[in-house]
Amino acid sequence: MFAGRCDRRISSHFLNSEKMKYGRCIALCLCGLLAQFVAQAQQDMINDPTEVSFRREPAGTRIMSYDSRDLALQEDDAHSLYIRSLNGKWQMKTFHGPVELDSTLTEPGMDVSAWQTVTVPEREANDAWAAVYRREFTMPFKWIDRQIFVRLDAVSRAYYVFANGHPVGYHEDSKTPAYFDITRYVADGKNTIAVIAYAHPASEALENQIETEGTQIEGAVRVIAQPKVRIRDFVIDTRFNDAGNALFSFGAIVKSHLLNPKEVLVHYELIAPDDSTVVSHGKRDARFYLRSEDTVRFFANLPDIQSWSHESPKLYTIALRLQHEGRFTEYTKVKIGFRKVEYDDKGFRINGYPVTLHAVDYDCPKEEATIRRDFENFRKQGINCLRITDYPQNDRFYELTDSYGLYVCNSANIDTRASGDDRTVGGTLANDTVWTNAYVDRVMNMYYMSKNHPSVLMFSLGDKAGQGYNTYEAYLKLKEVEKERPVIYQEAGAEWNSDMVVGKPQERNDADGRFTLNFAGQAETSGGTSSGYGNTSIEEGPVAGRVEIVNGFGIANMRNFEIGYTIIAGAKRIVKEGVCSPANIPAGESALVDIPLEGVKPGKYTLVVYIAHRDEPDIALNGTRIVERSLPLVVPKKP
Repeated sequence: MFAGRCDRRISSHFLNSEKMKYGRCIALCLCGLLAQFVAQAQQDMINDPTEVSFRREPAGTRIMSYDSRDLALQEDDAHSLYIRSLNGKWQMKTFHGPVELDSTLTEPGMDVSAWQTVTVPEREANDAWAAVYRREFTMPFKWIDRQIFVRLDAVSRAYYVFANGHPVGYHEDSKTPAYFDITRYVADGKNTIAVIAYAHPASEALENQIETEGTQIEGAVRVIAQPKVRIRDFVIDTRFNDAGNALFSFGAIVKSHLLNPKEVLVHYELIAPDDSTVVSHGKRDARFYLRSEDTVRFFANLPDIQSWSHESPKLYTIALRLQHEGRFTEYTKVKIGFRKVEYDDKGFRINGYPVTLHAVDYDCPKEEATIRRDFENFRKQGINCLRITDYPQNDRFYELTDSYGLYVCNSANIDTRASGDDRTVGGTLANDTVWTNAYVDRVMNMYYMSKNHPSVLMFSLGDKAGQGYNTYEAYLKLKEVEKERPVIYQEAGAEWNSDMVVGKPQERNDADGRFTLNFAGQAETSGGTSSGYGNTSIEEGPVAGRVEIVNGFGIANMRNFEIGYTIIAGAKRIVKEGVCSPANIPAGESALVDIPLEGVKPGKYTLVVYIAHRDEPDIALNGTRIVERSLPLVVPKKP
């Protein structure tokens, strides 16, 4: 490892050098030697395919720490006492050829007035071989008894993190977030965070799909303060039993950084999609020893739970708080959806119902407004599944797919197309055991960051990542932890390391009972406005008060929309208005719907019928009408 290598080299140097026989020489040379050896260790690590990280916290769900329940539920980072955004102005110095960068460039007090100023997240990559980024932040005095972490969402391609000149970690998957513990190296007052990013590490061979040259901090950077006993991750399992009740299984992974035993209480609330009703709540105590980690579990059998699916993406909120020594030390939350995924040779079932996937490849844009527009168009066009072909996206992307009800095939950041398709041992990166750690690490990074999102329907081992020993190992490692959702890999063809056959490979055995999954190609995201609403219509029925509803959607059932009516006498006098019972009309089908005429006197009227959005706030406000029609209505005299 990084620190170990440095220590061994320094020790060896002192033992073998006759020039350092005296203590005063050690004092004079130590700083310079340490910087030199740190630089050499950096070079060794970025050039070694077996080294994938150093002192990186385990991958998991994004945890944000808040100082009140209200702030946690609002996810108001700007007002949290325990979150500091480091987005904005950074100082940067670039290097345009191979060079050993020592740690003096990261130390506080260094004159960086001549360095370039860049805005993080960066929109464009530079053309540098390496770059040093620096940013100061002020740590509040209130944080001195807490554990301090820096979180970087995405940095290309491999990078080291320093706190006040001290190396705190290394990460080389440029598209997944990484946490580093900086507690030992920061103090109240001003501190310096630095990043040394390299554009051409050995791991570049795993990212042939990324065309940017140079380095780039393209994701958000935050400093987060958590208590010494903190929530590190979540384990979520939600499904339905035969009686229709929801089975709620939730685990808070709690980590202690203390040497002496400590007792904590973990409180939870399960909040309904209306964001106010508490469906379930409880608390559990736990005792932690010697920097231990354990999972505090909650179970509940809950009636009347709304399921999550493409047709009705209902999201619940789990609000958590930690109580330690009589006071609440941390508040956080996570959004969940109650859904069960099953698959067999016939395809997918979501919550027990067959689902036809209308799936496309999606090249995700950077701007949230553009993503939202694409998602709205996808739903209107009947697209319900997106394959992220290149690499994982940031956390906000999966929050949006959760709320819009779009299924996702998430993909690891692996593309080795430049290495060819040589199936001999060592012929490609996929079949060279030197790269096994890197393959597995990237697949598991992708999995752990997105595993708790209900929209993530399946996981892919990468795009054009080759086929061989490393993809077999990555598949097996992922299947050890993921028991419900399928793991797919298009390059596997008909081989065993894919739970579904993607496409129709020629070599497939007729007896192979796996489902064949097809994607329709690249999604159209040019901002087109073809809605699919044009095929949804309201037609006259065979008798008075009966209308025919034609569901022109490609996916959605009409039961998720509101069918309302107004009966008007003369020019504008409203005789009766209301909402019909939900109509169970599958996509592409039609049905007759009765308008209640009780209390309406015989005569001639105008009947206005409409179809409106309901419970889809991310697409349109409740009541937004997608189609409306006025029809003549003649109410006959009763016989």
